[in-house]
Formats: sequence, structure tokens, C-alpha cells
Amino acid sequence: MTSDQILPAAIVAVIVILIVVGVVRVAQWRRGANEDEFGAGGVTTVAVGTRGVTKTALAPEGVVRVVSEEWTARSANGSTIAEGRAVRVVRQDGLRLIVEPEPAGSPPKG
Repeated sequence: MTSDQILPAAIVAVIVILIVVGVVRVAQWRRGANEDEFGAGGVTTVAVGTRGVTKTALAPEGVVRVVSEEWTARSANGSTIAEGRAVRVVRQDGLRLIVEPEPAGSPPKG
């Protein structure tokens, strides 16, 4: 490599590095704030009144299964809801569902 080729090669190398760094930053920037929470498997909203079942105890937070997906959830009034209990969605906060227990005798769905 001659001295006339070193400068253009260095410029190309710097440009490639800047492009790679830019692509990595965009990929990280696009990562959602709630990406590590449950419920992001394609469905982002759940209708109020939808029924499901607790996969873990909600004390007051845990995991529920609603619309065939697992979601991060919190009990509406902060109380503990046992694992395996039927629940109903009362609202949604981002990807976190706010639920309350179904009356006794309601079959679980989800």
C-alpha cells in the first residue's frame, strides 16, 4: 500500500465505523421501554372486562394469562390475588394490566 492509498483507506474505514455505530445506536434507541415486560407478543391492548387467570400470585404485582399471552399485572386495589385465580381486566397501564378477582365460581379463561 502506497502513501497515496493510506489516506483514502483511512477515510473509508472511519466512514464504515461511523455507519456501524449509528446502526447500533438506532437499534438500541428503538428498544421499547416495556420490552422486558410480558404481553408484548403482538397484542398491545386488552379490552376492559377480558377474563384471565393468575399465573403467579399478585402481591400486588405478578403475571396473568389473558388472551393466550402472559402479561405483567397488578391487582386493582393492591390486595393479594392467589395463583390460579380467575381475574378480570379493569384497565391497562402501558403493557401492565390492572385486574380484580372474578367472583367465586367463575371459570378461569385465558
